[in-house]
Amino acid sequence: MPEINHQNFEHKVLEADIERLSREIKEKRNLPEYKELSEKELIKKSLESMIKLRPSTDEPVVKGRESIVSSQVLPNYLKEIPAETKLQVEELVNSLFHQGIEKVIARARRASPFILDAFHDALVDKLYEELKKRKLI
Repeated sequence: MPEINHQNFEHKVLEADIERLSREIKEKRNLPEYKELSEKELIKKSLESMIKLRPSTDEPVVKGRESIVSSQVLPNYLKEIPAETKLQVEELVNSLFHQGIEKVIARARRASPFILDAFHDALVDKLYEELKKRKLI
């Protein structure tokens, strides 16, 4: 029986999420109410629909691990908050590359509204960079 490479599987989930997000952004760009929005705002609007529509799962948010994501991914308003809160958002952003958008959004929902909002803002910035690099926006 062939061995399953979980890392490739996890990245395939993220790749599928990025492709779907790219399609949603293109669709929204053609709607009159979104024509004037910047690319970042289009990403934010597309992610908002994912955040509001997806049910959460029971996987807990990991706390207390050493920061493995640069604080540059965090929005400016998070620079002055407690380290534990920053760590939660950084952990969520890092998990994105291994678990995919939907699974991490479900985890962020269970944390707190502030963490969810901060994660959403950090995710917009991170995905904007990635979509630009891939020339998807």
